[in-house]
Amino acid sequence: MGVTNAVIDRDLEPYQLPRAIVMDDEAQRIFHDHGMGEWLQSNTSPLEAADFVDADGKRIMGMEVPPVGLQGLPPVVCHFQPDVDTMLRQEAQRRGARVFWGVEPTSLIDDDGGIQVVLSNGDEVHARWAVGCDGASSWTRKTVGLILEDLRFDQQWLVVDIALKDNSTCELPVGVRQYCDPVRPATYVKGHRNYRRWEFQVQEHEDTDALNTEDGLWLLLAPWVTRADADIVRSAVYRFHAVVAPEMQKGNVFLAGDSGHQMPPFMGQGLNSGMRDAANLAWKMSFVKRGLVPDSFLSTYSEERVPHVRSIVAHAVDVGRLIDQLAGRVSHGVEQDAGYGGARPQPFLESGFVTGDDPRVGHQFWHREKVSRGLRMNGASLAFVVHEPVDLPSSFEELAQIVVDPDAVGNDYAIVVRPDRYVSAVAKNASDLIAIAKTLNPYSD
Repeated sequence: MGVTNAVIDRDLEPYQLPRAIVMDDEAQRIFHDHGMGEWLQSNTSPLEAADFVDADGKRIMGMEVPPVGLQGLPPVVCHFQPDVDTMLRQEAQRRGARVFWGVEPTSLIDDDGGIQVVLSNGDEVHARWAVGCDGASSWTRKTVGLILEDLRFDQQWLVVDIALKDNSTCELPVGVRQYCDPVRPATYVKGHRNYRRWEFQVQEHEDTDALNTEDGLWLLLAPWVTRADADIVRSAVYRFHAVVAPEMQKGNVFLAGDSGHQMPPFMGQGLNSGMRDAANLAWKMSFVKRGLVPDSFLSTYSEERVPHVRSIVAHAVDVGRLIDQLAGRVSHGVEQDAGYGGARPQPFLESGFVTGDDPRVGHQFWHREKVSRGLRMNGASLAFVVHEPVDLPSSFEELAQIVVDPDAVGNDYAIVVRPDRYVSAVAKNASDLIAIAKTLNPYSD
């Protein structure tokens, strides 16, 4: 998008064990829009179902996942994160990023002149902004004094990844399954290729060191697979937390991903939420760098992302509580609409660079190739989707592209789509569009 980058990573090589395992269509579309779609399609596999079952394996509730979603892609795919990380590193270098592998920042100074970061190898990086994508224990977050708000979910789970052997004949689910077992709730996820994952809730009286041994792990896995079927790839004990930073920006420093929010994995939204952070921030930085909007425009990052991710974290927490509830262990008063296939609405952008009460505002715009091309003009552009060419409001002439696509705009006069594909506004007529432009005017400081 026209913003030069320096990437600092303490790992010399990409971390080689799986962590994130699924990717939704919004995250997939980011890869496709930026030239990595072909690789992604060759290195992922669609998730076919998601459900809750009782201790006997009988479905309580769930859904079959359709083959194509809003973005013209599978709604959810499985991936092997080390492969994704390796590809992203290669792409960063190929596209001209300045990279620092195997080093860490030791100091960060933010003043009117921008950012100065000193690295453990003695190098210095000077930049306009810094983005801390440095995980749950974020050095960046602690250094600049941003905090996390505890949303009161804390459970210990044992995560086990396996690789099925070629001769394995065991039959396993084709998606995500929540086992609502009163003795031990568990989660199963079908990974990419031959990878499979289980997550087992650790009970209060249990010794995690004893559980997390080869014998202990195979005992947990015994209802599904045996040593003859698979090899253990990794196992780890995690405390599933729910926390959100009330502010994800301080001066010229921003948080993204786990540094700004953490959630239990029941919705598979950790990596996807981090991707939304990056997409939201990237196009805004592009607009600021190109002198199209003032620096204050970046304040919409926290304004938009914090409520959105807080809603996703709350949903993930409710799914975790619903597992216990459906197992008959404890009632949290969670509606079943929070479960897979339920009617709980998706979060959307309620403030920031959005305006109007049309129900599409703040939601993702459905995929259209013409719109994709318009959004990618000049690195990042707004798309004014219309029936026929119209004159852009003067304040948007350098920010936007006219995209003539009658099928996409329907009965409306114009739909304003952001570079991250969220709908900013819907205009019913020409005067409506002028009013919208005045409301959204990014030159207002």
